Amino acid sequence: MKINFTRRSLLAAGALALGGLARADSRIIKIVVPFPPGGVTDLAARLVAEHLGRQLGQTVIVENRPGAGGRLGVEAVMKAPKDGSTLLFTNPSYSILSVIERQPPWNPLTDLQPIAVVASYGLGIVVGSHSPARTLPELIAYARKNPGKLSYGSSGPGSGAHFAGEYFKALTGTSLVHVPYRSTYAAATDVAAGVLDLAFDAGAKPFIDGGKLRLLAVTDAKRDPRFPDVPTTAEAGLPDFTLSSWLGLFAPVGTAAATLERLNKAIAQSIADAAMQKRMHELGLLPESGPPERLAQILRNDLTLYRKIATTAQLKFD
Repeated sequence: MKINFTRRSLLAAGALALGGLARADSRIIKIVVPFPPGGVTDLAARLVAEHLGRQLGQTVIVENRPGAGGRLGVEAVMKAPKDGSTLLFTNPSYSILSVIERQPPWNPLTDLQPIAVVASYGLGIVVGSHSPARTLPELIAYARKNPGKLSYGSSGPGSGAHFAGEYFKALTGTSLVHVPYRSTYAAATDVAAGVLDLAFDAGAKPFIDGGKLRLLAVTDAKRDPRFPDVPTTAEAGLPDFTLSSWLGLFAPVGTAAATLERLNKAIAQSIADAAMQKRMHELGLLPESGPPERLAQILRNDLTLYRKIATTAQLKFD
């Protein structure tokens, strides 16, 4: 009997041989990042896309859809086909928008389907190399002696850095001037240049390595793996100021359970890869994975935390 092998049949057989996750599928998976290129969320999304593509045997690309504080990208995924071809990769801004707006554009607990948490990270409290503060207690003492004279930057009203700055003020009894920017990178640039006094930023490593910024503490419960000698805020004497951010992957509601399970397993295998973990540590990220419920619980914790911060800091968003 003569057997004819076509190119398509060979590809399908090869995909099956990879072991269950990868299969013949020519569709491109698009991961939407609701922020501009270059930030830690964007860099992590590209890392995830690379490894996810290997696990699934598909092409996975990243598309940046910034605008309206992340709203444009999130809403684009909400309206996307429910077939796993369009996903959202985001951070706590997804939860924060529902806290700061009188008529929230979405319910983070129900309007997208969690797939998996990918990583956690803290914000770095950075000052310029010209700053007299060399430790977090020195910064707090200096700010108390100079009320209203120090400024901090964020990526805009209602951003994670804005919440961090206002919560910091409320807990330390200091008066800092908030200066909104289009990105935390732009704010860090002005801190390095001496235009601003400090920032709460997870992506300032190039400035720190170059001696233009000084890292005083990190807001996570764990130290930044890139700066093992830098204390957490709790270790530096501010135990209530612990803010841990996250990165996670979501799909449109209505996506098939089998598709979600396949994506979750692929993420878990990607996170287990030693090369990926190494690169994540280089970005200041602590790799995580787990079932969708793990990310859903993080969202519930977020809503409780950021509502508390808004109340404590008396934040008003009109």
